[in-house]
Amino acid sequence: MRTTPLLLVVALLAAACGQSDPPDSTAQSDGGASTATTVATTTTGAEPAAAPTSSTSPPRTASFRGVTAETIRVGITAVDWDTLAAAGVRFGRTNSADLYVAALEAINDRGGINGRTLETYPEYFLPLGSTEFDSACSRLTDDAEVFVVIGQALDDQVLCFVDLNDTAAIMVSGMVDSLVARADAPYATLWASLEQQATSLVEVVESAGVLDDATIGVIGSADVGVLEYRTVVDGFRDAGYDVVEGLIGDNDSDLAETARDQAIIYERMRAAGVDFTVSTTGVPLEIANAADAGYRTDQWLLTVVMTSQGLADAGVDFEYLDGALAVVNTPIGTAAQPDLAEDPDVAACIDDLERRTGRSLPYELGLETSDLTTGLYACAIATILEAGLLGAGPDLTNDSFRTGLESIGPIDLPGYFEASLGPDDLGAAKGLRLVRFDASTGAWEAVG
Repeated sequence: MRTTPLLLVVALLAAACGQSDPPDSTAQSDGGASTATTVATTTTGAEPAAAPTSSTSPPRTASFRGVTAETIRVGITAVDWDTLAAAGVRFGRTNSADLYVAALEAINDRGGINGRTLETYPEYFLPLGSTEFDSACSRLTDDAEVFVVIGQALDDQVLCFVDLNDTAAIMVSGMVDSLVARADAPYATLWASLEQQATSLVEVVESAGVLDDATIGVIGSADVGVLEYRTVVDGFRDAGYDVVEGLIGDNDSDLAETARDQAIIYERMRAAGVDFTVSTTGVPLEIANAADAGYRTDQWLLTVVMTSQGLADAGVDFEYLDGALAVVNTPIGTAAQPDLAEDPDVAACIDDLERRTGRSLPYELGLETSDLTTGLYACAIATILEAGLLGAGPDLTNDSFRTGLESIGPIDLPGYFEASLGPDDLGAAKGLRLVRFDASTGAWEAVG
């Protein structure tokens, strides 16, 4: 049984401090995890293009909270990976809100949004319950009074923005119908809604012919995300499959208790004759616990790619996962990841982020630490944000921003297979692909 300190959070998820006072001020965030600085983005390099004017265009005004005639305030929420790593919890990422800041600086350099400059307010949070996230939300909405927030949130944390504080949000993932129904402010995600992903997941594995006569079991964790787990279970059931459920309780950081809970789940799967096991956690320790418990299944399917480095760090023998399947919406984490360097949109994104931040964002697989994934998150979300804000026009409000997002249609996002936004569909990246784990190389290879 492993008791290595590890928080069960989404490897985003696939599975990244704040201050809300005027720019250039600093404050200690709640819990003392990190000191955050509010950063107002400034243009660098070439002079921005002048904003278009027209005799019929309305003048820019302080049209909404967080919007003035000259600026739009943008909050950023990011996981405090550095504090987790210092505690022995390593996900192979570092604190990287600066990547989001850099992606927004690029928008300013292009002339901003209808003549307005973006100001950024980054906040880090630890994924332990909701206390830290709620504090960050309060600083962004009450103190900084931002117009929109981009970045990461777990489970229903986004409701602090889009429901409780009438603040628009564009998150990496986590959109589900029940959250959309409660959102008063515009709410979009980089990844398609969880319901759409679950439907696509079933279609992809069905087309591969691996569900024939299978007995399906689905494993999830309340520590990681009940929403992801529930939508996958419902996706299989809606497609006519029986599912053996295996949701592990909320144990926070008690990893010994988590391992015991998981052992009970694996025994339930064995007793039910499960031969097709779906993991929705994205946490390598779950696979390590399965191997320790002597659990065997004909086929593993992961809804989040677990990197070879993460699996190795958790002590997983690659042979145990040989032939495991996973679904992806981007080549990140697969054998095709290095090929992203040849994609002009990706190269433009990463080159610009490296230039602005001084970071190195390598395309190689198997690195101990790499923020390439977060870099692509930042560029893709910035692309969605820019298109939505420009589509909203000079009179920027929640209503006009929602209209702008819904009018985007198909959109090219660096690193993603396909994406679109429209009315009643503000989850962007779609088009899941199936990959298989090769123990001999430690890499995920495309299927078909």
